[in-house]
Amino acid sequence: MYFPYYGKRVHVNYTQPVVAVQFSNATANVDHHVECRLNAAGLRTDDERDKFAGRVAFRLRINRE
Repeated sequence: MYFPYYGKRVHVNYTQPVVAVQFSNATANVDHHVECRLNAAGLRTDDERDKFAGRVAFRLRINRE
């Protein structure tokens, strides 16, 4: 219903989903590349013009001395 998201003017009642992830054995002082991807029937996430549609990517680093 809210995919793709077009902003609060179009989707007035939209509430962002909450996702929690636990990294139990992440190596310290190393960059870990993480990508969360939406998978659902009828939703396209492979559009080359918008490669981040339906996904988010970020880098995790736990610094320890």
